[in-house]
Amino acid sequence: MVKCLLDSASESCAYRDLSMVHFFISYTSADRTWAEWIAYVLEEAGFKVIIQGWDFRPGSNFVVEMQKAASEAERTIMVLSPAYLKSQFTSPEWSAAFRHDPQGLERKLIPIVVQPCDPPGLLGPLVHISLVGQDEETARDLLLSGVNANRAKPSRRPAFPGAAAKPAPKAFPGSSASAPYMPNLKQAATDAEKRRFVRQTFDTIKEHFEGGLRQLGARNDGIECDFQPNTATDFTAEAFVNGQSRCRCRVWQGGLASSDGISYAEGNLFHGTNAANEILSIRDEDGELHLESLMGGIGFGHIERDFDLKHMTPDQAADYLWRRFLRPMER
Repeated sequence: MVKCLLDSASESCAYRDLSMVHFFISYTSADRTWAEWIAYVLEEAGFKVIIQGWDFRPGSNFVVEMQKAASEAERTIMVLSPAYLKSQFTSPEWSAAFRHDPQGLERKLIPIVVQPCDPPGLLGPLVHISLVGQDEETARDLLLSGVNANRAKPSRRPAFPGAAAKPAPKAFPGSSASAPYMPNLKQAATDAEKRRFVRQTFDTIKEHFEGGLRQLGARNDGIECDFQPNTATDFTAEAFVNGQSRCRCRVWQGGLASSDGISYAEGNLFHGTNAANEILSIRDEDGELHLESLMGGIGFGHIERDFDLKHMTPDQAADYLWRRFLRPMER
């Protein structure tokens, strides 16, 4: 089986033999940059990789492509983070590999931790590769040595463990017995950091809606979905039930008088205006950025109770707006 991919460097069409794919990379949208870095490093080292962001092209069936990649790749890599463990879409991606190798004898499933997290249940006993806190060169070495099927024997002889320890150097007699306390000075986020944060948030929401619409249409007969990017920072989404429009919204970067926010309009409200049903603004608490709803708490019941509307991550904001969008379908 072959798949045609566009080489962005040469703008030519190359064919990839899916039967020879070494790794399928399973990740959530919040960790896309990590997933793509991992994929690039592996392909530089000569491995063949399938990753959603590069290989699932417009017009393809998302669910079919995911099933093919998960079943035909030799091994599956999980890009592990708190967002991955909370996502409802990731477990089917790694369960196929786990089912074929529940004892880990063939290393079909390789967890790579990119943010501190505690994998629960079946994932807990799996030996993982941790890239948390590493510089790029160290992370690259850990990744490549970790996916290598050979033994992890070091290239140099380890230090002799019986050698006498060197005596600790004597303290300089003029130094004080203990260092004085230093305050932890927190600084507000810069405008550039805020701008990057809001762009990351918009991209996360966009990917969440695009992937969610694919799965919604694929899993439900009688439901058709439409996702339309208007600009790089503006998209519309719509779901039809038996040909009738049921859910419709527009999401764009910007809010009120500032571009540092995300606006959401649903139904027919957004025809020819920038009127919004919801605006998510950036909140800065001593340099820690998160998102705050400006119009929440006005009658959306369980949806609002499931979120801390004054303190949301980009992933939580994406899920909050997605559930707002689907609300007419659940009535």
